[in-house]
Amino acid sequence: MAPGMTEASKILSLEPHGADAFVGESPLYEWGRIYGGLVIAQSVCAAMKTIDTEGHNIHSLHAYFILGGDPNEPVRYEVDRLRNGRSFSTRRVVARQSGGAILNLSCSFQRDEEGPDISTAAIPKGLKSPEESKKIDWGIGVDARLEHESTDPASHRVWTKYTGPLGDTTEEHLAALAYLSDTNPMDAIVTAHPAHSLVADESSELTWDDVYMAASLDHAVWFHRAVRADQWLLFDLAPHQIKGTRGLATGDVFTADGELVATVAQQGLIRVRPETG
Repeated sequence: MAPGMTEASKILSLEPHGADAFVGESPLYEWGRIYGGLVIAQSVCAAMKTIDTEGHNIHSLHAYFILGGDPNEPVRYEVDRLRNGRSFSTRRVVARQSGGAILNLSCSFQRDEEGPDISTAAIPKGLKSPEESKKIDWGIGVDARLEHESTDPASHRVWTKYTGPLGDTTEEHLAALAYLSDTNPMDAIVTAHPAHSLVADESSELTWDDVYMAASLDHAVWFHRAVRADQWLLFDLAPHQIKGTRGLATGDVFTADGELVATVAQQGLIRVRPETG
């Protein structure tokens, strides 16, 4: 990386490393592993660099987390050009470190076409503003504010925006949204977990890591329209199922004006540590 590069500027920055291969770095996150959203976003950036058809923008991604990434080691992104069509382009990206593959991602790009624009999902009413919401000490490149959380019904709403350097291209903002998309689905899943009260109780000294051993398993994003990822977005998330040690949450992403820009889904592993369960 270039001298003087800031931690946040590493997030969407890649260097060529052979034919359809790129290398990215990670800031140091306090939990000691690479944030999954970073590997997703850099995979998307790598795929974007191989799209030759003008006007093709990402409309969906599906990813499997394989191993936790080491932030002290660069990640190599190998892109497979599965399809180059007039309307659609398809890419597969494998993110690797010395220990093996850490993420496998497929994504699809489409040329914009004229057609109806209908959203049946609506932004919740009576929202607190980001300034009124509880700031979450989340991580580099993310400003996140907890707007609402409940267990009955189980739900989790977060305002968030990207704080790293961004240009004005559609591609950069969609990649930044991919980075944000892994911000809080796991928190949404645990709002339905029986052990949630151990963390939610303000008088408790137990932290998330004291109670849970958790990891994201797979992740999907459907991008509905162009977005400004450096402006406030609401992630309206809800859990759907916890079975054994796997949980699933989905959510809609809205602009502050109520426009639906994306839909996300994530399945995660949730184990309660024996000493707390």
